[in-house]
Amino acid sequence: MGYKNRDKNKKVAVVTGSSSGIGFETSLLLAKNGFDTYATMRNLDKSGKISDIANKSKLPLHIIQLDVTDDKSC
Repeated sequence: MGYKNRDKNKKVAVVTGSSSGIGFETSLLLAKNGFDTYATMRNLDKSGKISDIANKSKLPLHIIQLDVTDDKSC
């Protein structure tokens, strides 16, 4: 879905550290409340649990690799 086609009223959230802890819970909570949520994490090998939950619940959650300490990654 391109930017031009995106609903201007759709809420979007970007959450870092989504593989565990507060980031994990925040990502799921936002997605469950209708936010188009981008759950980011350094290691995509740790995305299994959040991915399974999002898929089973059909949540608007997208998993992206991101390391905030790496300029290229950002």
